[in-house]
Amino acid sequence: MAPLALGLCVALIIVLVQFFRELTHAVTGFAAMDDGAVMIAVLKLVDLALIANLVVIIVGAAAEMLVRGSSNPEAEPSGRSGDVAFGLVELKLFASISAIAAIYLLERFINVHPIDKTELLWEILILLTFVASGVMLAWMDRLTADRH
Repeated sequence: MAPLALGLCVALIIVLVQFFRELTHAVTGFAAMDDGAVMIAVLKLVDLALIANLVVIIVGAAAEMLVRGSSNPEAEPSGRSGDVAFGLVELKLFASISAIAAIYLLERFINVHPIDKTELLWEILILLTFVASGVMLAWMDRLTADRH
């Protein structure tokens, strides 16, 4: 798990560099931008921030699993605290992925280029699938939490 977490840390640095590249592009080209271009630039920055947040959540969960895996297993008699944390990580992951997909879709709506209706409908369907999956996951987590 450690090599994967290290690779994700490198990916986080790449996202950080891309964020500042987009920020520099937005600041230097601000004078020539219209309203739509400003909104797209801001949405790209928000999208990159959410992607970075997603990577941080995954790296944090991996680090917690590594630390917990190396600690004494008798320290947690019930074993439930790891399950609760994993359920919370799952919900955060689905929320981040849904937000990233929604921002991408919003960028497509704002962008004035012609869009294929079939492709746009597939993108909306994928977003709704992410949202429905997240809602069902939260519902299942709530149902199992009520039993314990």
